[in-house]
Amino acid sequence: MFECSHGGVVCGAKITGETEEEVLAKAVEHARKKHKVDLAQAQTLARYAASLIRDAK
Repeated sequence: MFECSHGGVVCGAKITGETEEEVLAKAVEHARKKHKVDLAQAQTLARYAASLIRDAK
């Protein structure tokens, strides 16, 4: 699970998936569409986003 708010962004998005890769792919798409941030071009931000992925409880 990934939540934008855990990264300090004022956003209620909670992104889930079966694998970390799936969650990250969905988070990248969300960031592009909703926040106008291209994580594919911003590798530091992409690594930070990946570090925020947690197991859903």
